[in-house]
Amino acid sequence: MPQIGRFFDETAWDIHSGGEKMVTDAKNILSQNRGARVPRAPQVSIIGKGKWTGYEELPDLDLKHVSHTEFHESPCTKEELQTGFTRPYRWHMDAPLYERLPGYVTSLHSLKNPDLPDQKLRFPSGEILPIAAGATAFYSGARAFDLLSDEEKEFALNTTVQYAPRAYEWMLDCKATDDGLTIARSGQEKRLGDLLEWSWDKVHAFPMVWRNHGNGKPHLQVLGCCVYAFSHDRHCYWRSDGHRRLDEVREICHKLTSKVYTPENIYAHRWQEGDLVIFHNRGVLHSITGELTHPSGESDPEMRLFWQCTMASGTPPTAYRAAA
Repeated sequence: MPQIGRFFDETAWDIHSGGEKMVTDAKNILSQNRGARVPRAPQVSIIGKGKWTGYEELPDLDLKHVSHTEFHESPCTKEELQTGFTRPYRWHMDAPLYERLPGYVTSLHSLKNPDLPDQKLRFPSGEILPIAAGATAFYSGARAFDLLSDEEKEFALNTTVQYAPRAYEWMLDCKATDDGLTIARSGQEKRLGDLLEWSWDKVHAFPMVWRNHGNGKPHLQVLGCCVYAFSHDRHCYWRSDGHRRLDEVREICHKLTSKVYTPENIYAHRWQEGDLVIFHNRGVLHSITGELTHPSGESDPEMRLFWQCTMASGTPPTAYRAAA
């Protein structure tokens, strides 16, 4: 799998974008899946659900499939869950947002996947989309940009997104909107002084609209749950030094990105064992879906196992300019 990353990006580092080791610190929201790394290929993460003994010569694994019920401000009700409803957990690119740059592609390889009844996504319009239990959902950043009004496109094209320092620690206690696109309300973020040591020169700020390095088209690429502030070319500046300002930033993010959250714009991959999905990490956003809540153990009908790899890039994303 590391070779796949290098095939698409000659500047890829020989390291997973998440770092040399799997995130295991409970202060970081990315540790909640209890994943691990393949010892013979530390660029590859092991994720899924269930208890695994002796896999790849590792100590016992107890992998967790994260659920929106633990992260959303107003999750599905008990009745909705019982009738098969789920939500996108958190829309994102695979991007550390600190020190290492996001990879061009992410590879996901299904080694074991259970056969389970379908679940359902309900959209703001009331439409319902049946999806496989545990499907990975995607939407196109290019399509998200196309759906903006001319005024919104002008704003997005001239805006830089400042992400929070150590964003996945900063947002640990935050709760997301129903669609998983951003954070529902401010006030739950960690204080910057309580985070692991950090410096502003290592915190990422990216253009809101990225230029596709293949076809040159614009992509709206925003990690709404990790946004800290905006900087606009006309010198308008939204800072997050007050809850009101942070709420404003998130409201704008949600207004821009929620246009794409409709059934016709979402692809939810129906995993089968042996699937290898390679997706353009700098051109789409994706999310875990599914409620896999059966207790882990030998008789767990929901056991699943995946390898995931996204190589840190040596090339930063390029801002799209209409004249380019």
